[in-house]
Amino acid sequence: MMFKIIVSLAVLAISMAFAPSARTIMKTSSLQMSSAQSQISKAFGIAAMGIALAGPITIMPNSASADGAVSASTVYRSRNNYGAKIMALKGAADSGDFSKFEEKKIVNAFDLFISGSNALKSTAMKETKKVELVLEAKIFNAVKAKDAATLKSTFAEFIKVADLKSDYKPGELGQTDGSGNSPTWGTDRQYIYQR
Repeated sequence: MMFKIIVSLAVLAISMAFAPSARTIMKTSSLQMSSAQSQISKAFGIAAMGIALAGPITIMPNSASADGAVSASTVYRSRNNYGAKIMALKGAADSGDFSKFEEKKIVNAFDLFISGSNALKSTAMKETKKVELVLEAKIFNAVKAKDAATLKSTFAEFIKVADLKSDYKPGELGQTDGSGNSPTWGTDRQYIYQR
C-alpha cells in the first residue's frame, strides 16, 4: 500500500515538473502555446507511463493478517483437525511406540489442539486448558524417559479430559466437503462426496 502511494506521488511530481504554470501559459504567444501544449502532453505521457508501470502493483494482494477472531466454529475445526491427529496416536501410546511421539508435527498437534480447542473465554475452557497442558508435559516426559506405562495411562487421561472420542466405526468413511467444517476433514476418514 505504501509503495502505491510513493509511486503515485512520484508520477504526480514528474507531471508537475514538466507542466508549465497557468500564468506562463496565459502570457505566451501562439507559438509558445504549442510548445506549452507539447510539454503538457509530455507530462501526461509520463503520468500514463507511471500508471501503466504501477498497474501490476495495484492488483497484487495485500499481505495476510490474522484478526485473531475466535468463534465456536474455529474451536470446532481445531478440535476435529488436531483431535483426530491425537486420536491416531492411541495405538502408539498403548504399545509404547515412542518414535511416533518424537515427531515435531505430533508435538505441534498437541500444542495446537490445546490452544485452539480452548480458545473461547469460558472458565471451564481455561481450567481444561491448564489440565491438558500438565498432561501434555507428562506425556512427553514419559516419552523422554521411555516409560511405556506412564505414557499409556497419561495419554488415556488426556483423551478423557479433552473429551476426544471417535464417532466412527473402524474402516468407516465419513462424508465431507471442501470447506473444512466436516468432522472428518483432514483426517484419514475424509471422503469427499461428489455427485
